[in-house]
Formats: sequence, structure tokens, C-alpha cells
Amino acid sequence: MSITKNLILVASLGGTISSQLSGDDIVKLGGVKWDAKYFESMDKRSSYQIISPVGYSSENATVRDFRTALRGIKSTAELIKPDGILILHGTDSCAFFAQLAVRVLSVLDIPTVITGSKKPINQLNSDAEKNLKLAIGYLNAAMECKSGSRTFGVVYNDSFTGESAFTTASEMQSADINGDYKPYIDADYDGEDTDFKSTEYAEKSSRFFQGDVGANDRILVIPAVPGFPYEALRTRDFDAVLIESYHSGTQESDKLVSFVRNCGKPCYLAPIPAKGNIYESRKILEEAGGKPIFNTSIEGAWAEVVLS
Repeated sequence: MSITKNLILVASLGGTISSQLSGDDIVKLGGVKWDAKYFESMDKRSSYQIISPVGYSSENATVRDFRTALRGIKSTAELIKPDGILILHGTDSCAFFAQLAVRVLSVLDIPTVITGSKKPINQLNSDAEKNLKLAIGYLNAAMECKSGSRTFGVVYNDSFTGESAFTTASEMQSADINGDYKPYIDADYDGEDTDFKSTEYAEKSSRFFQGDVGANDRILVIPAVPGFPYEALRTRDFDAVLIESYHSGTQESDKLVSFVRNCGKPCYLAPIPAKGNIYESRKILEEAGGKPIFNTSIEGAWAEVVLS
């Protein structure tokens, strides 16, 4: 009696996990050819189909790269109807990719796990295999309990424990110097989690996939750095502005106010706590035209601006 296996769609998009360490100790993109047999050797509970809609180094990723990758994943998933999706991505911009991916792929309602590695798979002590095994394990568990897109996250290797871990995609923040991801959690927030399968996000997803260049592909992100030269910024070549806030939802409210008032482009503020005191400096920025984005990391706010 034959047993029908679940099908996992594997999307290889580049990054360190799909790179190789050369003889001169340089990490070079490409050279890793994934096939179904490799994944079956790791976990025989599922069958696998491999696609590579685009390949890029994550440090050089653009919104257009993300759109091409996600469009390829979505169109293939709609065609072959997999039970789970495994995405191989570089670590540098993975948080931005994950925040965008959960917003535009959740409409498929398919368990999805994104993973990468800190070291190429051909390097000694690479974390690639550990991450892949845990990612596939999560997918098999999610497929068994039919969790749909409620299971949508990122697997990475923690440098402190040496073990792989899972973080929900909507809580992703960029990796620190050790390549470790820490989830964004607002301890005072007691609202419901965002439903990325909602009609609102289905419409945002549809708009995002239409055309090759979106309205908000070029986003100027202003960091929360004392003494930043706002007066030197030129916004002519940008579509929107995202102003990174301090933990209290504040930012510089002297020179920045004039910039927000006169820049002529939509200006957003994040991360903004869902609850707590509203400081005078934040109120001044909002009155000047800054639009707060609540209860998400700067990476999540970036995804919202792209889709707005």
C-alpha cells in the first residue's frame, strides 16, 4: 500500500546557504545545485520540487528582487498546490524579505518557513544542514496539523546555544553582528495578531505583484541617530520616507520637523508602541505630517510602506 507524501515547494533565492567558500576564502554566490534527492535524504516524509525564480546576494537585494522571487513562488504554488513552502534566503536582508513575504504569501494559506545559513554549506561547521532539518521538521508538523499560514516563520542558528531556532516572520528584526535574530515583541500590546490572509492584505498582495516597478520601491530610511544631517537630504529620487523611532516612539523634533513638513513625500514613523505615553516630540512630528505605524519592527514598517 503506497502512502501519499506531502509536497514541499523549495524556492532557492541565493544567499550564503546557496553559496560556496572558494579556495581564497571568499564566499561566492552560486555553485550549489539543490535537488529533490538532497532534501529526501534529510527527511523522507515529504517529496520536494525545487525552483529558483531569481538569485541574488541578500546584501544587494532590492524590492524588485523580492517581487520577482515572491511572484515566482506564488505563481508556482498556485499551479502545483504544495502542502508546504521552504524558502532559502540570505541572512543580511532576510528580516525585510520575511516581513514582506508573510504579507503577500499568507493569502495562499500554506505553511511557509524561510531559512539560510551563516556559513556556506561546504564550509566546516556550517549551520546550513541544522537549519534545513529544523525548517523541514516545522513544515512537516504544520502540514500534519493543517496550520496553514499560521506557521510562517524563519529558522536560524543561535550563536549562543549553537542550536537552530524558529521566529515568527511578522516579529522579525534584522540579525545582529553574530547573525542572530531577535523577535520584535511589544510587551504592553495585548491586541490580536494581524491576519495577513484578510481582504486588506489580499488586495495589497495583488497590487504588489502587478507590474515590475511599484510606487514605493525606493524608500529613504532615516535612522534614529543624534546629530543626523536632515537638512542635507534630498528626497526627489525617493517614493516615500521611513523614519526610525527610538523605543518610546520618539525622534529628533528640531531639524527633522522641518524636513517632514517640506519634503513633499509620504513620511512614516516606526516602531511606535501600541500603548504608553505620547511624548511631545512625537506629537510635533505627527502634526508636521509624520504617519505612525504601530506595533511592528522597522522591518515590518518597511514592508507596510512598500505595500501602501
